[in-house]
Amino acid sequence: MTKTFILGVGAQKGGTTWLHRQLNSNTNVDFGFRKEYHVFDAIEDYEELKIGKNPKNGFREKRINKILNANKRGTLGRNLGIGRKRSNNTALELAFIDNVDHYFDYFDYLYLKNPEVDAVGDITPNYALLQSKTYQLIRQGLEQRGFNVKVFFLMRDPVERVWSLARMKERNMNDDKKSQFNEFKFVEKATLNGFTSYKSQYEKTIKQLEQVFDKTQIHYGFYENLFEPDNYHQIKMFLDIPLKPFDSSQVFNASPKSSSLPAELNQKLVQHFKATYNFIADRHGDVATKLWQGYQVL
Repeated sequence: MTKTFILGVGAQKGGTTWLHRQLNSNTNVDFGFRKEYHVFDAIEDYEELKIGKNPKNGFREKRINKILNANKRGTLGRNLGIGRKRSNNTALELAFIDNVDHYFDYFDYLYLKNPEVDAVGDITPNYALLQSKTYQLIRQGLEQRGFNVKVFFLMRDPVERVWSLARMKERNMNDDKKSQFNEFKFVEKATLNGFTSYKSQYEKTIKQLEQVFDKTQIHYGFYENLFEPDNYHQIKMFLDIPLKPFDSSQVFNASPKSSSLPAELNQKLVQHFKATYNFIADRHGDVATKLWQGYQVL
């Protein structure tokens, strides 16, 4: 049996939580203590800081400050009851960022300690923004430990992805903030001016990935048909490990729509992502054009 590492690189709001739960429900798959480790986006943030740039995410600083604050409170390493589940691995996370060999060794340990395990992995949607040199770092570190890397990149209609993010943001707000939140203004601002837009430009991720990984190592999927039974068989064949059938009855983190996206705004956003729509159409043809509503607006 091949020693497999599952590397999920996104996209955010593209079904990665659902996929993680389906895979992690198998006794032969072990993702460790969390779904998203945020190691390599934190490392790229740090590299940008060293050359005087402002990092996009700031994950490294957030992680370090979290640990420092816990230390100031005198709670670092203490049994905090319910809170312990969220905090008892903070030092380990910092060790991963400080020296990526700790990250690779951790997953090697997960695989080696249990003879029933066929695959381990990390599904962090922010990895969609990594540079090819960082993907190369990941591949080399894992292959040195005997892993065959299998990459998942799940995509969703770019406009729908940003809109779903807005609905999730509103869903998690308290009542006072909800009353002041305009999801359509958020969608327009995030798409045209912000970091959120980068995560929908799938052609950039694909180009970076394919500079490092062979196409046979990458599974490109679509949120819009992810939950169909045929995808279970495709994913099982791709990973080449035993997997029990997926449960498609529940979609995790779903944010129901309460209205339609205004036609003028929809047209504006689709035009913004025109390069992405065209790239995916060239790559996947009818698969994407039939699934993504944006093609009906172009």
